[in-house]
Amino acid sequence: MGQRPGERAAWRERGLAVSVRTAASQGGFEAMVAAGLPVVRDAGFTEIEPGSCTFVADAPWLAGRVARP
Repeated sequence: MGQRPGERAAWRERGLAVSVRTAASQGGFEAMVAAGLPVVRDAGFTEIEPGSCTFVADAPWLAGRVARP
């Protein structure tokens, strides 16, 4: 479990490419947040409530390091 050798290096070599997706459901998004994945929380400088989780990061090397839903 955990990071497979070279995954982060390969990602870096590809220019740190990312894909952004909308969660299939609010429950699915909340489950990813509860799993312990890295999250981004709003600072309150927009109309979004301060502290709201707006983004959840997932990557292959996180496998086995968080409780998946």
